[in-house]
Amino acid sequence: MHHSSQGMFKNNILSKSFNLEVFKSTTSILIILFLLVIGSRFVSYFEQASEGLIDPSVILYAVFLRVPDFISLLLPLSFFIGILITVSRLYADREIYAYFSTGISPITLIKFIFPQAFIYMVFTLILSLYIAPVSKEISNELLKVNTFEEQIASLAPGEIYGIKGSKSFITVGENNETNLKNVIFFNDVGKDSILISADTLNISSSQLDYELLFENGSLTAGVFSNDAKMISSFKKFEFPLVNDQTHTRTSFENIFSSINIDDSLEYQWSISLSITILVLMVIAVYIGKVEPRQGRLSVILPGMLIYILYLSLLLLGRDHIAQNNQTNLNLIFIHLIFIFFAILLYLKDKFFISITRNKFSPYKTTLATILILFILWALF
Repeated sequence: MHHSSQGMFKNNILSKSFNLEVFKSTTSILIILFLLVIGSRFVSYFEQASEGLIDPSVILYAVFLRVPDFISLLLPLSFFIGILITVSRLYADREIYAYFSTGISPITLIKFIFPQAFIYMVFTLILSLYIAPVSKEISNELLKVNTFEEQIASLAPGEIYGIKGSKSFITVGENNETNLKNVIFFNDVGKDSILISADTLNISSSQLDYELLFENGSLTAGVFSNDAKMISSFKKFEFPLVNDQTHTRTSFENIFSSINIDDSLEYQWSISLSITILVLMVIAVYIGKVEPRQGRLSVILPGMLIYILYLSLLLLGRDHIAQNNQTNLNLIFIHLIFIFFAILLYLKDKFFISITRNKFSPYKTTLATILILFILWALF
């Protein structure tokens, strides 16, 4: 009884130590990847803002709303790399043999970190299924340029822009937000179409319409008419533009009411992100082993290849189902491939390690398996 209690006490200490190491590695990797993704997204949005495609004032809010989406995608990868780094360090520093001396095996290590993996799995499922779609939709709505004022403010010089809610097009030579210079405006109303060229354009608005005030320019009426065209010059010319746009902002309440949780493909994708955490956990424990004189980070490359292949197959499967509308297909078949790979790693470690140690290293076995999976991917 005494030895049993002592063994349980040692296992508890080793379990806490292992979980803490995995948690610290996972958190560090998640923060690094998160900052890289956030930085990349900021750069992308600011480039679009400089081209007049989005409103610069909403960039911060749009990125903030994409945080749940980013975390749900990055958490499985961070947990996978966190386990790889922890296990490889234990092997490289020979600390793993302290675990083995107490009767702990790789499958026991998996049992140690399963509660942590389960928490990540549930957290990822909640984010990807409920929160991320909502916040992503709101972010997309914020980035839309809807009102006429927003369209004009974001208009880049030299570009032809179609005004939403009308058959009008406009291009400017200079946009200083207070007024537009070197303006060419075209309003397509069939035979009565007009083309206006002016030095400046000022805009005033009301609830019903917009008043476009052109200064120092010329007007050509009946552009597409077979009759004689009328061309005149002016110092000032007012042109009313009907405001038939309805500008709405998406709210959390409206989005929640429109979400269809029964959507098979989105449900499968959300479940798949969670399942990858458990499958990659098992794979990471076994491929994290490093041989003597082998760098502790040498397992990161094959690990990343496995993750990229796993995620790519899931994306390919999702796109295939969506494009062909084959709702009878299921992403579970892709998970079964990697579950089978995890079982092979377990069997190799349990039954064939003494036979294959001199011929096949985990690194070579992993690369060979990845090559086979790539061939299957190409055939798929």
